[in-house]
Amino acid sequence: MTSQLYRILIKSIGTAQPAASVAVASGLGLPAATVVSRLYSAPAILIDGVDEHIARAMVKLLNGIGFETEAQDTTLPALAASPLYDVAIYIKNARQYQHVIQKVAEFTGIVEDDATRMILSPPGVILGSVSKATVAALSERLGPEVSVLSSQADTARYNLFLSEDTGATIHRRILQNLSHDELELCGTSGLIATNVDHATARELWQRHQSSGLLRIVNQDFLRFDLVLQTVVITNVMTPEQTEVLEKLAGIPPDMVEQVLQAAPITLLESVPGTELAQPMAAFAEVDLDVRADMITFQMLGLEILSLSDRAATVQSLEGFGLHQQGKPLPRTPFSLPGVMPELKARIIRAALEDTGAEVTFVEAC
Repeated sequence: MTSQLYRILIKSIGTAQPAASVAVASGLGLPAATVVSRLYSAPAILIDGVDEHIARAMVKLLNGIGFETEAQDTTLPALAASPLYDVAIYIKNARQYQHVIQKVAEFTGIVEDDATRMILSPPGVILGSVSKATVAALSERLGPEVSVLSSQADTARYNLFLSEDTGATIHRRILQNLSHDELELCGTSGLIATNVDHATARELWQRHQSSGLLRIVNQDFLRFDLVLQTVVITNVMTPEQTEVLEKLAGIPPDMVEQVLQAAPITLLESVPGTELAQPMAAFAEVDLDVRADMITFQMLGLEILSLSDRAATVQSLEGFGLHQQGKPLPRTPFSLPGVMPELKARIIRAALEDTGAEVTFVEAC
């Protein structure tokens, strides 16, 4: 009598470390890359057609490592392939920076320097072609202070950005090529095209990636600040306006008039593009003039207004490579050299504030 065969179903990577996949691959006699692909595509079949006692022993071992698995009778229908997603993260609490670097490195199996580069390179894409179960496992590990966005690459729409720091010849040639592709261009530098489909975006990337000048970004990963525009206060604020400002922006009713007088002022920070519609509609419904400003590629400078612990501030600046060892700091106020992406600027400002320094952002011209 033929014994019933089983498959091992990976339901989620769970709390396991990627390094464990190497040992799993060795035990199964499979290439490590194959095992990693199946783990991050969970739910997926890790191995098929093994005896029941072997399957159950392996499930016990895998679950003990931290994976979420089960043994499944092969007479049952196999699961259909799961949709796959690209993943981008954004650190909402800058003081969680080191924690996030460590967790991302652990989860992806890369060194922390590489994790840092991915996180600080807008829009912060750290994973590609993984399942929703993997996205959920990552989000659970990173915690509520990190925004985790996922998007199906093949159905997403894309924006094209062309660097302004280019030679005229290369710049002109890229624009001419894009025009020949019958793309509707909205500019000649910076954001030059929107709502491009995946097939076209992939073809353009393959054609122009060597230039290093064309950036193609999934619209689902763009982020925006919602900024209240200058308001002419002629009447008392309506109850509806006050309610919306309190509900969406957390502004107490007794502070509303003061906030309006300070306009233009940011009401909501770093809102994903996929979540813009609801708050923008709510503000418009009560006649509040709010604009969505994209911050994904915003560049900021930092100005130090005052110091509390000079030695601690110097040490922090040296750690970020922003101050030469042994050289005295200028008198306050002074600006740090150069500009940097918005997320990096927030991280450095938080670190400096933790030394007692008063720091403000300076918008790049």
